[in-house]
Amino acid sequence: MSLSRFRRAAAVVLCLTEVSSAFLPTWVPGASIQAIPDLNRYTTVFADEPMDVRLTVGLTKENVFVIDGFQFQLAGTLADGASATPSAKGVPLPGANGPKPHLSSGAMTVTCEQPGKYINLQGLQRVELTGGVWEIIWRENSPAGILICGFHLASDAERNDCIMERGNIYLTFPIWSEDGLRRERAKKEKAQIEYDEHAMERDNELELMKETPNLLMKALHFRQACQATQKMDFSDLHHYVDVPSTSDVKIFGELHCVKTGTVWRTNGNAFNEPFRSAKQRLLGSASLL
Repeated sequence: MSLSRFRRAAAVVLCLTEVSSAFLPTWVPGASIQAIPDLNRYTTVFADEPMDVRLTVGLTKENVFVIDGFQFQLAGTLADGASATPSAKGVPLPGANGPKPHLSSGAMTVTCEQPGKYINLQGLQRVELTGGVWEIIWRENSPAGILICGFHLASDAERNDCIMERGNIYLTFPIWSEDGLRRERAKKEKAQIEYDEHAMERDNELELMKETPNLLMKALHFRQACQATQKMDFSDLHHYVDVPSTSDVKIFGELHCVKTGTVWRTNGNAFNEPFRSAKQRLLGSASLL
């Protein structure tokens, strides 16, 4: 995935997470939407599943480092309760500890079976993540939800000028139902065909504009090329830019989890604060291996 595409996807994921963490004011239409009926059943799909994860910390190619070797086990048991203070009870989650917990599956425990490792000037370093919890946030009538894992990082992880500061960190992965993903891919394919047809029409008109010596015909072909470009925009292909391909997902039973997610943190300790008050900061990307 290119850096620009990752940033676009990361922005969408963080936007979804931000909305789910603080949610909408009650006066906004649709703010009272409920969780999908299958939410509890979907959580059992991930229960006791091992997850091998790689973290890429940093947002530019010149200033990144990779923490490899993480292995997590998502448990199917509810955590005793999440707390703003790091403890065995885990870290707060944007859904379960937010103002709309009914959209969350509830905080469940994560076991870090294997720590992450990276190399800096001091040699091989270990990254221990503790207090792990996870949840699924999935709104009704949405083809995709969000898998969020929260951990506490006891000490900074740094390499050169790139640093992942100690504190609570979160990994977020979009998840799709099999039926929902099939429907969205069909819509994307239809939009792609329409987009390509208008792109070909635009290119043909531009070529004709270059070839004709007649100024009036040049203006006519240019106008038709502009109309074709407008039709490309109306194809709505941009609405499906985040619909993953087969190679972009890892299948867990009936659910498809996007392999590339985000690593982020929040400046606040809790999520039940006013809308947008607990600002989130993107740290990098998380990859399912």
